[in-house]
Amino acid sequence: MTVSEPLVRVEELTVDYPRGRRLPPLRALDRVSVTISQGETLGLVGESGSGKSTLGDAILGFAPAVAGAVYYRGEEILHARPKRRRELTRQIQVIFQNPYGSLNPAKTIGETLAEPLRFHRLAGAAAAREKVAEWLELVGMAPEAMKLYPSEFSGGQRQRIAIARALILEPELVVCDEVVSALDLSVQAQILNLLTSLKERLGVTYLFITHDMAVVEYMSDRIAVLHRGGVVEQGEASRIAANPADPYTQALIAAAPVPDPAVQRQRRRPTRPEPTTRN
Repeated sequence: MTVSEPLVRVEELTVDYPRGRRLPPLRALDRVSVTISQGETLGLVGESGSGKSTLGDAILGFAPAVAGAVYYRGEEILHARPKRRRELTRQIQVIFQNPYGSLNPAKTIGETLAEPLRFHRLAGAAAAREKVAEWLELVGMAPEAMKLYPSEFSGGQRQRIAIARALILEPELVVCDEVVSALDLSVQAQILNLLTSLKERLGVTYLFITHDMAVVEYMSDRIAVLHRGGVVEQGEASRIAANPADPYTQALIAAAPVPDPAVQRQRRRPTRPEPTTRN
């Protein structure tokens, strides 16, 4: 990979989901192209059904793509063989939306965090325990948590554990799929700050998927806005937040909450022209 080449390059990606023999497939993505440079955060924002999670799934190898390509470090991985896809999990990881469903309730936290280390044969039992304890501390948890089960923790604590599980392999790319949407507002801020500090520490690259324009502006270096399966706008986060070009992006920004109720009412006020009177 050359210095100028992005870490991830998605080209003309099209994804269809089958809906049965009598219905045409559902087009979730339509010729989407984005790039993610090493060390940056690309924010992917749009309403439910816009295709943003499908794009993350395609990079992870989960989505049924019918056209296009996904390149990781110059290697086309959309059609990677199962063995290669398993190898790629060391470099590409994911943090899911629901911290209540993403952790195995039958395994202790220690077993859950040690599992990827064992899968990739990176550590024996003693070294894995040390690594697990280290990562629990890095995400703000006590090492003694490794002896407990997911049901003994709050949603915010579970998401910290899920972050540790994704980053314990020190991957290059992490897909963050609506990672704070299931959490209380005060906990959301803590998790976003944790992800930011870990990015600075590790130099990791994020694909940050969310429906919340305020969150994506805070987290991202660049933003791609998806609507009905297509990219309607992309560019530097500061530029899009200050001067959105597409009406859909403008609507997303207007819908984002702000602390001042008066300002929020003004932002959400319709801007349709007054109806003309008939003679």
